[in-house]
Amino acid sequence: MRHFLLIAALASGLICFPTQAPAAEGWSLTIYHANLAQEKLLDIFANRHFFEASYLVAVAVAKEFAGSKQGLAWEAEGQAVKHYGKQHHWETNAVLVARWHRFPWDRLLDTSVAVGEGLSYATRTSRVEAEDHENTSHLLNYLLFELTLGLPRYPHWHLSGRIHHRSGVFGLFNDVRGGSNFMGLGVTYRL
Repeated sequence: MRHFLLIAALASGLICFPTQAPAAEGWSLTIYHANLAQEKLLDIFANRHFFEASYLVAVAVAKEFAGSKQGLAWEAEGQAVKHYGKQHHWETNAVLVARWHRFPWDRLLDTSVAVGEGLSYATRTSRVEAEDHENTSHLLNYLLFELTLGLPRYPHWHLSGRIHHRSGVFGLFNDVRGGSNFMGLGVTYRL
């Protein structure tokens, strides 16, 4: 319910902004709220969700630095993340993102899907990661999966669903074999 109220409040601002086409600079700002989903990453895609009382709020700034006319774009993204609920610490993430922009229905519902790979640094070892796994670390691998939807009438604004994943990549990072998954909703503003 918190996700819905946050997104509804942010999305209601859509009608207050001009509807001109986005500028060519390629910058975007995303704010999202997410809830800890206690399962393996692949279980999220199988739609088996069990949530715990651990949350995060993230601000992400991205810059598109390359793209093709076919619809694939490359972005660099930096994130500042505040955890609350079951754990209280900050996290920063640096991510390389591949985004697909072209779908046949874009004139009705502007859609993009993205996957990102990078590094995540937590100011403290994650309590939820330590509870579920033998080892954890401040520095871990970071993955994001995102779906954005927007109305063509408001080309600057998109709603986004995002999976926020930290893990040790099967022991590659400090022998960590596990991590955490957060599922969230947010709003993106494209400059």
